[in-house]
Parts: sequence; C-alpha cells; structure tokens
Amino acid sequence: MDCKLTDRSVRSGFTLIEMLVGVSLGLLILAGVGSVYIFSAKSFISMSNYSDLSGKNRHASDVVSRDIRAALNVASATTNQLVLHSRAGDITYTFDPLAQTLSRAQIGQTQVLLQAVSYLNFQIYSRPTNGASYEEFPAAGATNAKLVAFRWSCSRRVFAAETNSHGVEAALIELRNQ
Repeated sequence: MDCKLTDRSVRSGFTLIEMLVGVSLGLLILAGVGSVYIFSAKSFISMSNYSDLSGKNRHASDVVSRDIRAALNVASATTNQLVLHSRAGDITYTFDPLAQTLSRAQIGQTQVLLQAVSYLNFQIYSRPTNGASYEEFPAAGATNAKLVAFRWSCSRRVFAAETNSHGVEAALIELRNQ
C-alpha cells in the first residue's frame, strides 16, 4: 500500500468570510424575489376581486335597466325600494341597508342581485318640459313617472390586504311603454 503525505497548506473550499458573503448575497436575492412574488400575488387578487365586483355591478345594472325599460309603469318608489308594473307581474327592487343587499322579487321569487352595497338611491322623474334646459328633469310621483334614476355604491375588502375594491353604478332609464 502506498501512502502519500498531503500538503496541508493547499486546501480546497471556502473560507468563513467567503461563505458569509455568498450566503448574504443569496438571502438578499431570495428576499427580493419573494417581495416581487408577494406584490404580484396581492395585485392579482386585487384585480380579480375588482373584476368580479365590476361584473356583478354590470349584471345588476343590466337587470334593473331591462326591467325599467320593459315596465308598464311605476307602482311606487322610495329611496330604498322601487315597484314596477310589468306584463309578467309586479317587480320589486329592495335595498336592505342592514344586510347591504339589493334584491329583486317577482311572483314570489326573490333573488339577491348585489351584495356589499353601501349606498343605494332610486329617484323618479317626469317628462321634461319643452323649455327645459339640457338634463333638467322635474321630480315625479309614481303616476306620472317617465324616467327612473338609480345610483349605488359597492365595496369589498380584499382578503388579507389593506385596500378595498370599490364600484359605483348610476343610470337614468326611460320607461318605454309609457
């Protein structure tokens, strides 16, 4: 068996200082990548939440607008409730401030159109007079209503984030069958 003596002055490997510098740089790069990942994930969640809220706002606005256009007349209107006469039966839209919901009821069936509604207001107007200025509509009662305005505001807190998604919807719709 052949024994060789090794020279202890020549060693391969890293010194303690080189190892500390390398680990520190690696942790710094890892922290940067982690920060970018967390920021991207929060942004994606926020945009997804906003997109979902916007879609539900649009859907509710479309349903309310369609029913107003197709209504024969307005049965009654308050700031939180609108009742429309239609060929298929009365349609009632109700805002519940405690539950923060907008619901639609027709022929005994109730459907929640929108949740997390912080503000909702219905208003009715009559036909503008001939000498009226642009977008000047006189207030009306249920018997002479020709236009229905609605405005609502919704917001939703993004899970584990410091921001809210917020949506506002407003429209002035004409009753076509009157």
